[in-house]
Amino acid sequence: MSRFDARRTGTLRRRLGSERSDRGAVAVTVAVMMVVLVGIGAFTLDFGVSYASTRRLQAASDAAALAAANVFADKTGSCATILATPAWTAAAASAASAIREDNRPGSTEASYSATCTTKGSIQVRYVSGGSTPTLLGGIFGHNGPYSTTRPATAIVSAPSEAIGVRPYAVCGSQLPTVLPSTVFQMTLPSTGNTMCPGASSSGNWWSIDCPEAGSNSTTYLGTATQNGCTDPISIVPNQTPRTGSALRTYLEGSCPAKSSSCLAANSGNLGGTPILQAWDSLVSTHKQILLPVFCGVPPCDQSAVVNAGGNNAIYPVQALIGVVVCGYHFGGQDSSGLSMTGECAGPTNNPSSLTPATGDNQTNYLLLKAVKLRLSGSSHESDCALGTSCDLQVRQVYLIE
Repeated sequence: MSRFDARRTGTLRRRLGSERSDRGAVAVTVAVMMVVLVGIGAFTLDFGVSYASTRRLQAASDAAALAAANVFADKTGSCATILATPAWTAAAASAASAIREDNRPGSTEASYSATCTTKGSIQVRYVSGGSTPTLLGGIFGHNGPYSTTRPATAIVSAPSEAIGVRPYAVCGSQLPTVLPSTVFQMTLPSTGNTMCPGASSSGNWWSIDCPEAGSNSTTYLGTATQNGCTDPISIVPNQTPRTGSALRTYLEGSCPAKSSSCLAANSGNLGGTPILQAWDSLVSTHKQILLPVFCGVPPCDQSAVVNAGGNNAIYPVQALIGVVVCGYHFGGQDSSGLSMTGECAGPTNNPSSLTPATGDNQTNYLLLKAVKLRLSGSSHESDCALGTSCDLQVRQVYLIE
């Protein structure tokens, strides 16, 4: 073999060896990449399943906290009284457990507590626990399920404010002592109501200007009667633990000028067509509405009205109350043409057989039935402690965690 042929043969051998070496390197690289890709796939799959499972677990905790809170929201009394009643606390815990299981089958109760806040509201904290099975994680040595917990916290409190409140301030001294109530009569001042002294003024049935309106026209008052004020009406803050004359003095001192919690009187005519049509609609539909309350005896020793007399009167909002309007009698106009049915009828709901047809053209009153109301959309804890004079069974329930 010539020297040239030998060089060619050596070169060919080196090339073949290099190709075999490259093929081996590629094979190793592919093998490593397969492991990486399988690992990424396993992580992605397990992470996705775990994420979805955790979301369901969070939903279960949220639902459980709200379920317990809603049980407490239906109860009457202070936070301490409610939480000291075994039947109520057991019902709340049972409701929370049941709805947690419905939202996340196989989950567990990691922890649960119901406590009083410094403002006298109820705080419910619920933690759900759960696990997610490993699908491909076992390839890399993770053979057990992924375990996690998710917390949620709900608050039950009286409202600090609400939208859609009707612009009529009712006298606290005429409210029933037991709430919710049967049908009762809220007498207007012009009829000689002395239960809230100082509130009476000519032509004025505690109708008020909405916060967003400088002065309600008849048309606007009709719209606000039907739908409520568009701006929030709020209670005067930090009322508790004042009572009697101390509460009256505090409320009056909190309202030197009109505001969302210091409502200006509107001595307009309630007989206008838009207003009567709105009252007829409320009576016909038995719609549950909110009214602002100013206080009289009890819980104040006399009515808390600032500068009483016509449009100069200001009513400090002591509380919010939920009612169904069962009827009205405004002088020569009343709702006797509308049937009192449903919540407004029968010996259970109307044991005194009150009727809107009773009285002459000097008689003015509303027939109301106090109800429990639940407000939504709020995330602000009220200064009104549960079970105090500013708590009239209107509740807000919301999550803070």
